[in-house]
Order: sequence, then C-alpha cells, then structure tokens
Amino acid sequence: MPNFCAAPNCTRKSTQSDLAFFRFPRDPERCRLWVENCRRADLEAKTSDQLNKHYRLCAKHFDPAMVCKTVSLHCFCLKV
Repeated sequence: MPNFCAAPNCTRKSTQSDLAFFRFPRDPERCRLWVENCRRADLEAKTSDQLNKHYRLCAKHFDPAMVCKTVSLHCFCLKV
C-alpha cells in the first residue's frame, strides 16, 4: 500500500518516486511542531500515535542536510 505525503498540495506517493517518507514523530512535542509546520488544521486534533501510524511527509519537505541515506540498506533517516 503506498504512502501519501501529508503536506498540503503535495501529490507525491511512495510508488511514484525514490523519495523517502517519514512518519510523524511519536513524541507529542515534536509531533506538534510537525503539525504546525505542515499547516493542516485537520491534523491538529489527532494524537501523535494516530499521526505516527497513518501520516507521512516526503523528503521534499525537509532540508536535504537533514536526510541521511544508507545506500547498502536502502534506508533513510532524519538527523536529529
């Protein structure tokens, strides 16, 4: 099942590109910051657990310096 980017007006989905998709953080404070930066009022009422389970942001919405890629494992992560 493809992941869709939760950013407003972003139509990217995981089956269309090699972009990484990142889950919203489980930590409530960090998750709240992501929701604020996402600027989607409909996400504000959701818990961090709900957001972590059901919503993703694609790598296009992060500074490239914040994304690390391990080529041998095809893994992506955010630098904290």
